[in-house]
Amino acid sequence: MVSFVKPHSRWAGLWRSYLFVGAALVVLVSLIYTTLLIRKLEEEPRIMSRVFARFCMTAAVPEAAGDVPETGIIFEEIIQKINFPVVVTDRRGLPMAWKNVGVEPFVLSEEMAAGWDSLADGGSQLSLLRKAIRELDDQNEPIPMMLNSDSTAVGYVHYGHPQILRELSYVPFIQIGMIALFVWIGFIGFRAIKAGEERAVWVGLAREAAHQLGTPISSLMGWLTLLREGAKPVSEVIPEMDNDLAHLEKVLSRFNQVGSIPKLSESDISQLLHQAVGYFRLRAANMGKEIRFVEDYGDCPPVRVNQDLFIWAVENLIKNAIDAIETSPGMITISTAVGARRVDISIADNGRGILPGHQRKIFSPGFTTKKLGWGLGLSLVRRIVEDYHQGRVRLVSSRPGHGSVFIISLPIKTGHN
Repeated sequence: MVSFVKPHSRWAGLWRSYLFVGAALVVLVSLIYTTLLIRKLEEEPRIMSRVFARFCMTAAVPEAAGDVPETGIIFEEIIQKINFPVVVTDRRGLPMAWKNVGVEPFVLSEEMAAGWDSLADGGSQLSLLRKAIRELDDQNEPIPMMLNSDSTAVGYVHYGHPQILRELSYVPFIQIGMIALFVWIGFIGFRAIKAGEERAVWVGLAREAAHQLGTPISSLMGWLTLLREGAKPVSEVIPEMDNDLAHLEKVLSRFNQVGSIPKLSESDISQLLHQAVGYFRLRAANMGKEIRFVEDYGDCPPVRVNQDLFIWAVENLIKNAIDAIETSPGMITISTAVGARRVDISIADNGRGILPGHQRKIFSPGFTTKKLGWGLGLSLVRRIVEDYHQGRVRLVSSRPGHGSVFIISLPIKTGHN
């Protein structure tokens, strides 16, 4: 048997797939952008280190700079504001100056210089400085300070990446974690919503079953009471009891189709509407309401419908109209109009109407203004009309105290006038 909710499940599966692909694309774009940004930022310390090497060479050999007064300004304004770790060593590898390596400045004594090559790892400032130089060399190759292109190096500039680069390198992983967290929360939320909707559907379906069975069963009990009391002759009661039993059979047929795709066949809409109205015409009086039913059917062409489900939808609208009528005399008008490509079925009443704030919510599952309602009647009507008959149901107008008008539009074959 084909599942009745298969189209919905297919769209839900596609939505989850699109969500996963979208999250993956966001992560991929973020990784690419962050990588390109880090590479661009890596150029700045490399360029600054070359400039710094040049100025360090100038400080070591002042004659190389010449008489350029801007040199001091550049040194003060640019070099002193370096924000990345750097260590300047002489050609023997002895540190002469350093910045941003976590070691406070100190004077390197001759004794420290003599033991530099044999220095062991430890917690002293000198050991930490030597460890920092090794770490910087692992990140970038030291820049030699050259007097000219063919001379030997007078020293080296060891530099590393700024703190901001290390922090930026964590950004993609943080984003991946946040996106994964949001996806997980969304998945849990969707599951909770779906579980809640399924519970509501099952409870509502049970309630709808009780409602559908309750009307003919109550009517049968009423007819039995009349027979026992002898209030009406048997010849009048038996046909009505047959109608109620036939209605019970239709209810069973409706629920039997809930688990399968309904079969559609060309039907006379006017006859089906008259059948639905005829069933409620007598039973409205049993509900203690004085209601006049007005039927105005035009010359409608055959329409492909599932008769049981279509009548179910119409009965729900008529039952809502009866419930909405609180004062006598009440009137419910059922009419049809034929367009170029559709048949419009209008169900109007002079009941209490629907508040403006509720009109957009009436087709939502679970929304109801009735004390004992479950909010599935109109959502069931929409599902029957739109999902199974490719039609449309809408609230055309409603004013509190003046009634409501619903219209069901069903497609017809082109060529009918």
